[in-house]
Amino acid sequence: MEAKYVRKLHPFLETLGLIYMTKNLEAVKADMLDSLEEMNIDGAQFYRQHLSYLENYVQVFEESYSLTEEKSFFFGHNTEFFLTLLAIATELFEAEIEPEHLSQQQIFSVMTTFLKKEKSGNLSASNTLEDWFLLLQSSEYSEDTKWRLLELINNPVKKFQELFEIYTNNRAAFATTFQKNKKHLEKLVSKTPSELSDVICNLASEFHPEPKKVYLTAVFPLMEWITPTIIFQGVLADKLDLYQKNLKNAKEMLPQILKLLGDKSKFEILCLLKSHGRYNLEIAEELQLTPATASHHMSMLLSNHMVTVEKKDGRVYYQLNQETLREIIKCFGEIFL
Repeated sequence: MEAKYVRKLHPFLETLGLIYMTKNLEAVKADMLDSLEEMNIDGAQFYRQHLSYLENYVQVFEESYSLTEEKSFFFGHNTEFFLTLLAIATELFEAEIEPEHLSQQQIFSVMTTFLKKEKSGNLSASNTLEDWFLLLQSSEYSEDTKWRLLELINNPVKKFQELFEIYTNNRAAFATTFQKNKKHLEKLVSKTPSELSDVICNLASEFHPEPKKVYLTAVFPLMEWITPTIIFQGVLADKLDLYQKNLKNAKEMLPQILKLLGDKSKFEILCLLKSHGRYNLEIAEELQLTPATASHHMSMLLSNHMVTVEKKDGRVYYQLNQETLREIIKCFGEIFL
């Protein structure tokens, strides 16, 4: 699969996504926390550490966006439907079709391609509402999503024209929001890996092997999903794997570290090194140990990266490894707090 990385946020997706989040932030947050817990990740801790920027991002947008009337069909709390709608709409947007020139055949053509992964069989753009109904009934969508999609299919041109108009009316609100959050958003974008996960690559190859653009999204930071010509990569999607790996490593590492710290002499050596580095004989004298015993303790601390060594004036000085200690404290927080 050929992929072209566009290292920026997609304005169409971010604008409509921010409207959805403005209407449903607390509910979406609760869904995210539940999903994280299902993955054996401390949801509250992960949210505080990585996702708290969302609240300011949404709040700033809320101050300037405009929605003339309630649009519960588009923005009612159903993330599954909204993302499906958004994926189809973004395909139409990328095709540069003017809203006033949208046709039912164009919309159904995109939907047909997109729904291949729902086992559409011989479904074509000319199929009847009954055919679409049968397709959706056999899909894995929730009942609410099925009925919303049927309502969309019943009057597709009007619905998508209305959605495009909402985007047009709120482009300026997104531009303002981006500028006010620019520093943090650009930092997130810059740190997002330029490689897709194996899972998303395999899915793309199976369902939509055509060349694709890869856009980043900050409004849905943990998601990766595919349309026929686009892959959207959440700016924090890679953090889920890293968090789980770090947590596993921490759980494996901490028992050994606790065993080391449980030894009175090793603990006192680390306390002694807090102020400044010392060579082996100094450590032995201050803690009333034999040089051989002190050397044994230092070897254990060194092999567990608790100390570092520096040669100076013909002697080997031991220094406290601040980086390891910070990692240990971080591990405690991830596991217990």
